[in-house]
Amino acid sequence: MSPQMGQKNRLAYRREGAQEVEEPYVPIPQRWWGKILLLLATVVLFSLAFAPFKQFYMAWVALVPWLIVVRHSRSSVTAFLWSWVGGVGFFTANMWWLAYVTGPGMIALIAVLALYWGAVGAVVRGAKLLEPRGQWGTLGAILGVAAIWAALEWLRGTWPLGGLAWSYLGHSQTPFLAVCQVADIGGIYAVSFWAALVNAFVAVWFLARLNIRPVAVSGISVLALTIIVVGYGLFRMNQAPHTPGPRVLVVQPNYLQRNTGEKGAEEEEILHFHVQQTVAALQKDPSINLVVWSETMMPPINPESRRYFTSRGQGTLLEVAHRSLLEISRRYNVAVLAGGVFDDQWGIKGEYYFAKDRRNSAYFYTPSGMSDLRYDKIHLVPFGESLPFRNTLPPLYRLFVYLSPYGNDDFTLNPGDDNALTVFAMRNDWRFVTPICFEDMDAPLLRRMLAVENGRKRADFIVNITNDGWFKYNEMPQHFQAAVFRSIENRVPTARSVNTGISGFIDSNGRAADTISPSTEGVAVHTLMLDGRISFYTRFRDVFAYLCAAATLGLTIASLWRWWNHRRLVRRSAP
Repeated sequence: MSPQMGQKNRLAYRREGAQEVEEPYVPIPQRWWGKILLLLATVVLFSLAFAPFKQFYMAWVALVPWLIVVRHSRSSVTAFLWSWVGGVGFFTANMWWLAYVTGPGMIALIAVLALYWGAVGAVVRGAKLLEPRGQWGTLGAILGVAAIWAALEWLRGTWPLGGLAWSYLGHSQTPFLAVCQVADIGGIYAVSFWAALVNAFVAVWFLARLNIRPVAVSGISVLALTIIVVGYGLFRMNQAPHTPGPRVLVVQPNYLQRNTGEKGAEEEEILHFHVQQTVAALQKDPSINLVVWSETMMPPINPESRRYFTSRGQGTLLEVAHRSLLEISRRYNVAVLAGGVFDDQWGIKGEYYFAKDRRNSAYFYTPSGMSDLRYDKIHLVPFGESLPFRNTLPPLYRLFVYLSPYGNDDFTLNPGDDNALTVFAMRNDWRFVTPICFEDMDAPLLRRMLAVENGRKRADFIVNITNDGWFKYNEMPQHFQAAVFRSIENRVPTARSVNTGISGFIDSNGRAADTISPSTEGVAVHTLMLDGRISFYTRFRDVFAYLCAAATLGLTIASLWRWWNHRRLVRRSAP
């Protein structure tokens, strides 16, 4: 090709009157509308990868259009802004159901979550990881992109205010469980790293105009890593170190939850439904060992509340609920775990009583008559269950009160003791822990609950009680999808009792069984298979995520140093 022909290919033509005027050709990814289209492609592909659609393979290329936008951004600042726009689009498409609880809160949360996408784009652009380089340099670059993505997911799930580990890239891979098994080494972040690495390779291959030669080493490396990940997953899934555990009954009542904290039925009706469904199931299957009722289904049945209201002639329902649980446990020789409210330190405000100490709790009843065993939720949901900065930044706290679903602070909760990681014990030495609601999204908390003590895990299985009655549509299957990873990471089965679904069971390899469809009522019974394997993740925490964070920090520092040196050279060369 002659130089003239090359120059002509880089020119576009526009007509002014009767004449054609040459002007430089601008590639579509460099045009604002081209960037918008590419970001929309990422939003659509990425959203389809998650439940309820579960087109997991789309996650392998969903980030490619966004990475092309990052590559064609003029600076780290513009890469940050365009990536933030993409993040806003993605989280709006996948967390719009929050609008049913709080519209302003949803907007604020989405804007914050999108900042992490912006940070990934800024670091990738600043480190020039998508620019042409040698074979081994390209491999290092795509590894850097994957590490940055995994590190920012880890940060999003831990900070600020405890984070929100929702819609991680790795979550989308549950239909392909073989690649998910590596989570028992590096947590969910290892799965996200692998998927991000595939995306990064496809992006640099596309930027190389699908010429395989410049990216051959990277392609072979990604293929080899994929074979290793899948092979490891198949090996772990075909192991059989399982022993029969308890037979568990979970109840799904399906009561809608109002923003004011009220449920779609009176407390008497809710209690009657649970007792009726439970007794019917126990009469049908006497081999059941554990009954589970979902989060906050019971009123405050703690002794303090029962005594307080009984002394005022108002504690009838609390006593009936307490005695019903005792009766079921004794008569049918089963343990019962019931989600409920804990209230203490009562006061009077206007015409109604309120508790100064209010918690989200799980109550445990045993056939021997023990009923004072309780776990109080530790990781409260910001805005929904707790409001920060009440004493430190009152103006910001008042704004949060406005953004909360209640519009006041009467319903905010107190967290349980951070070290009170209650283990409930059953006969046959079966032990379990009870993360409440979104605590099953908190991987570090679950790892602490199940940490190794005296050569064995603190508990044999997880019982998650949840009330997703606040939300609709894709929230419920996405919550279940994320919960799968707590079983894989720690090699323990999970039983879930969820108000509006999805209730059911997950084995220690992530396989679901006997699930109850969302927005329906029903019960499910399943025998949990206990797993004696102790995973690397349970022993050593988020080591993989820490390594990714260290690599990201190093790339960020190197980018800032390069930028500073460039500015210094420009200043010196200026007349």
